[in-house]
Amino acid sequence: MDTAYALLLGIIQGITEWLPISSTAHLAIANRFLGIDQSSGTAFDIALHAGTLLSVVAVFWKDLLEMVKAAIRLDGKSPAGKTLILLVIATVPGALAGILFNNYIEGLFDSILLIGAALIINSVILYAASAGRGIKQIGKREAAITGLVQAAALIPGISRSGSTISAAMISGVERNKAAYFSLLMSIPITFGAAVFELRKAALIELQPAPTVAGIAAAAAVGYVSIKVLLRIVRESKLQYFAYYCLLAGASCVIAALFFDVR
Repeated sequence: MDTAYALLLGIIQGITEWLPISSTAHLAIANRFLGIDQSSGTAFDIALHAGTLLSVVAVFWKDLLEMVKAAIRLDGKSPAGKTLILLVIATVPGALAGILFNNYIEGLFDSILLIGAALIINSVILYAASAGRGIKQIGKREAAITGLVQAAALIPGISRSGSTISAAMISGVERNKAAYFSLLMSIPITFGAAVFELRKAALIELQPAPTVAGIAAAAAVGYVSIKVLLRIVRESKLQYFAYYCLLAGASCVIAALFFDVR
């Protein structure tokens, strides 16, 4: 793998991991339509996810530090402690789904038709949430709902950030709080998935220069994407991504049905 190729994959990962358009779908689409070969292996995929994980940690490091302090003190009553408990509740469904259905979900990446259908479903979810004007805080009920939706987002084409933000907003949560909690939710599930996938990774095969380039691109672009996402949610513009996902999904379905793209 050369450095330019690693940079391209890092940029794609950084943009699509946080914007509500599904990174897994876009990497699969890039493979089919742009001829980008994703045979780089599990190890490099983990490296790219490490890059986007760094970006969200960079944005929320103060909040994370407070949660670590709350955990050490066994303090479940402070704001940070309460948030930590809610994150545990929200993480369990996705973790269980990833462990139980990992092999089945990996098979879905091979079908452009299914990815297109999932993108269309994602567009409906985003559009339904775009008019949300909730005022509630995240509670245990809302954390459980977003956790279940996060489990469904393992399907390529269903955006993790988009679906969890939408689920919280549809449940009546204030949109900025929904985005904040969704981004925090990504940290344990992404870290856990990376650790889980390490069992299949051949880290020794990673080339230093392309790997560092991919991680840096994913982290830098991911940081900007998070800021863009927060602004989009704040300005109630999720519907624009709903239109995009509808167009992208319909294009995939048409390509699969009429042009035999698999």
